[in-house]
Order: sequence, then C-alpha cells, then structure tokens
Amino acid sequence: MAIERSQSCSDPIAEYGKGQLGAARGMTRARTKYVGPITLLVLAPLLLVPWSLAFGQGQDAVSALGLELTLDEAIGFALKNNRGLIDARLQRTIQTFSLDVAEDQFRPNVRIGSSAHVQREQDSTTDLFAETGLRIPTGGQVALRWSKPLSGHDETSGIVSLEFSQPLLKGFGVGVGTASLRVSRLGEEINMLAFREVIADVVVSAIRAWRGLVRAQRQLEIGEASLTRARQQLEINRTLVEAGQMAAREILQSEAGVAERELALVETRNAVIAANFALIDILDIESATVIRPAKTAPVSRPVPSLSEAIEAAKEHSPAYARALLHEEIAEIDLEVAENDQLWDLSLNADVSRGTGGGGQGIDYSAGLRLTIPLWDRVPELGLMSARAGVSRAESGLEELRQSMGIAVRQALHDVEVGLKRIELARRALALAEENVLIERSKLQQGLSSTFQLGDFEEDLVAAQNAEVGALFSYDNALTALDQTLGTTLETWNITVEQVGQ
Repeated sequence: MAIERSQSCSDPIAEYGKGQLGAARGMTRARTKYVGPITLLVLAPLLLVPWSLAFGQGQDAVSALGLELTLDEAIGFALKNNRGLIDARLQRTIQTFSLDVAEDQFRPNVRIGSSAHVQREQDSTTDLFAETGLRIPTGGQVALRWSKPLSGHDETSGIVSLEFSQPLLKGFGVGVGTASLRVSRLGEEINMLAFREVIADVVVSAIRAWRGLVRAQRQLEIGEASLTRARQQLEINRTLVEAGQMAAREILQSEAGVAERELALVETRNAVIAANFALIDILDIESATVIRPAKTAPVSRPVPSLSEAIEAAKEHSPAYARALLHEEIAEIDLEVAENDQLWDLSLNADVSRGTGGGGQGIDYSAGLRLTIPLWDRVPELGLMSARAGVSRAESGLEELRQSMGIAVRQALHDVEVGLKRIELARRALALAEENVLIERSKLQQGLSSTFQLGDFEEDLVAAQNAEVGALFSYDNALTALDQTLGTTLETWNITVEQVGQ
C-alpha cells in the first residue's frame, strides 16, 4: 500500500497571511519603502547558507559535485561501489574455488616423478614412474602405476600394476565416502546465503540513508515555510502597531518567534548535511558530492497476511535456510561418527605385469586386513560430540522458528501501526492548520496575543513534522518487513548473480 504525502500543509495559512499583510499595508504606506531593504538584510545570511553545503570547505569548493538520485539509482550506486560488498565478492570467488577443489576428490589425479637410491657397496639406481588414482564413492580407491628403471638394474623392463582397496566396515558406504563432499556443497549454500544477506544489508542501508536525506530536506522545507510565516506575521504586527491596533509589546514576542525559527532552521540545515554525508558513506562516492534525491511516484504494494508472511519467511529467510543446512551437516557428522565405531576391515587387491620382452607373467594378489582398536575412546568422544551437535541444531532450528514467528508478527504490527500513525498525523495536521487560521483571525481582531499564536504555530510545525515522520516510518516498516521475510532482493528486483559479477 502506498501513502502519498500531503502537499497542502501550509498553503492556506500562507495565503491568509499574504491577504492580511496586504490589508494592513493599506493602512499605512509610509513604511513600505523600508520593508524591502530590511527584508534583504535579514534574508541575505540565509540565502548564503545553502552555498556552504557545497562550498564550506575552502579548497574543496572546486571539487563540489551535485548529483540527483532516485532511490533505485542510489541502490545501484551502493551495489556497485560499497567496499564491504566488494570484499564479499572477492571472498565468494575464493569460496567457489574451494568447492571446485573439494569436487576434485572424486576426479582422477595423475602424478609423475623419479626416484634415486644410493646404497652402500651397491650400485645406485634411478627409476621413473607415473601413476593415476581415483577415489570411488563407496570409500575405495583404484590406482594404476607404471614404473621403469633407468639405471642400476640389469633388467630394463618396466612394470604396470593395478591396485584396488575398499573398506568393508569402517569407512564403507556412499554416505560415509561422500560425507566430506556433501558437507562442502552444503557449506557453499551457506556461503551463498551469507552473501545474499550482505547484499540485502547494503540495499537496506542505502534505502534508509536515501529516505533519511529526503526526510531531512522535507523538514527543512517545513522550517523555511514556518520562518517565512513568522516574518510575515512580524511585518503585519509592526503595521498594526503603527496603526494603533496592537500593543507595541507584541512586536518583541514576534521577533523572538522569528529568532527561534531561525535557530531551528540552522539545526535542520545541519541535519540535511549530516544525512547527505551518511548517504555518501553508504554509496562510497566523492565526499564533496551534494545529493539531491529525485522525486519518485509512490509504488503500491500489498501487505501479506500473517500466514503468507510466515510461509514467505520459511522460503526466503537466509537465517532459516542456514539453520536447515546446519542441521543437515550435523546429521552427516553423526553418520560418520557412528561409522567410526566399527572395526577397520579392508580388502586390498592388485595385479601387475612387466612391460619388457623377458616373458614376465601376470602377478595377482589379494587380501583382507582387520584392525581392532583397544582402549581407544576417541571414536566414542566423536560420537558423543556428533549427537550433541544434532541436538543443538534441532534445538536452534526450533528456537529460530519461534523467534521468526515473533519477528514476522512484530514487523506486520509495525506496518499496521504505521498506517494508523499516518491517519492520525494527517488529522492532527488539519486541526493544527485550522487552529492557526482561527488564531490569526482572533489576533487581527484583538482577541488573542502573539504569544498564543506562536504556540499554535509551533503546534503546526510539530504536526507537519509528525506527518513526515509517520510517512517515512511506514516506508521503513515495509523495508523492515522485507528484511524479516528475506524478500528484500525480490522486492527490488535484484539477483545475487548480477551483484556477484
């Protein structure tokens, strides 16, 4: 749901003030010739203040840049320039290569080399060999080896041998044999989810910083309009005093009101500068840049129901997906730990044959080897640790389900409250505008005082700022809901593949 910002916060009051000022000036024109110069002198410092935003740093004035950005463009800058995200991309490159290395364990490996031996009272020997090996998912290995003596032997024929080994108890089975590879693949999924979270965090930071700058500038507009109305009222009061329709003491109160609004305006301008720097820091662009947020049309979006939101969180939340993956890894570790409790029984077989012309035959050999560990409690410790790991993973997943349900309900509640705040803020703003108009009319008739009008004016400014705050709080509540559900990238049409390039 999109909420459009009210555009008529101060227009009725400004028009009313202009009418009253014109009527009062009709009573006496003697002062008119002084109003222009005095107003210019008062406004001159304020006209120069905006220039200090870009040119307040001496030599940095030359490098000041102006940049107009929509929210989508700000997100694009952040995804391109943010240094934390650049570091995450580099880390992803290493992580992807690490998975490729893990996949190599079931690919053939080839080695070549040579060896030399020197023995006492015997001739030295030199051999050349080459071998290739292959691990199989059941835990076994196959190796093909060729060797040939180069010197030191009477026989110069080579030997080719084929060897096979397979665990039959400990280490046997596809589940155990591929455990490390499965863990590596699950780890890669976890790394991808972490990278997705980094991207989402950068996007959310850019959104909040951009909106913070828009909000600060909107508050600056409210402050400037309030100062303009205060100055107009001051001129009206001076004219009324000269006409004898108002006590002279009211001028002092009006001047105090103008001074207070000038002070508030200085603080608001400082808030704009701070918000500008905060956005620059997120986007990682030139520090002298003055960002001007471009106006964008509000985009309507549906708010999901509670059941839809919980299902979306289960489907998209990186934290929930990570918990599921960690539980799967814990179960793999338990499977390996249970297998480690078995005796070590293995089958070994090989066949070899000479490659020379000496009529060498084929040799066969096969055998079983059994190893029974005694008083070795390391496997038992590993099993206890694996069982505890599964228990912790299951408990953590259940706790995450509960906390995720609470977080989703809280996020939806914040969105609902945000809508109510906007409605109430607009109602309060309409009443504040009406009160100021009534109080101005009463002051014109001598039924009120400048002090009372100033109070109502402050209420109006507070109501305008409250409406702005409610609008931006609602937008941020929707952003927080996306972050809770894990749908930030889907909402802004961002893919991990595009960012990772």
